[in-house]
Amino acid sequence: MKAFSISIAAALAVFASIPAQADTQTVDRIGKPARIRCNITADGTAVMAEHADKIIFHLTGALPAIDPVDQAALNAIPRNSKLDIKVLDDPTTIADLKGKVLSFIGAVDVAATRDVLVIDEVAYAMVCPVRPGATLQ
Repeated sequence: MKAFSISIAAALAVFASIPAQADTQTVDRIGKPARIRCNITADGTAVMAEHADKIIFHLTGALPAIDPVDQAALNAIPRNSKLDIKVLDDPTTIADLKGKVLSFIGAVDVAATRDVLVIDEVAYAMVCPVRPGATLQ
């Protein structure tokens, strides 16, 4: 039994000394806008992909409305509950997520209102529209 234990220990020592090999991923530090051509029309016009963000967020307090007429509607939005909006996204610009949410719901965009808004998650979608007269490329 002692010889068996020594054999196992010797085998483990051999395998433990072999360096582990793993594929490493490279880091792409160059940001490029996700402008993707989906189709081309008969007249040669490119049909570009449409990008959208689903921004999941919650509000922790009161927000002032941009238009005082809308204050009651803004007050009616649930607090401390996950909510979401879907907004178009321009792939050539930097997205100000809090600004998008505040403008979408009609709230004043200042530091105090940004503190009340918590972004929980962002989901992303891209759609390749097919327009009349377009051919898939």
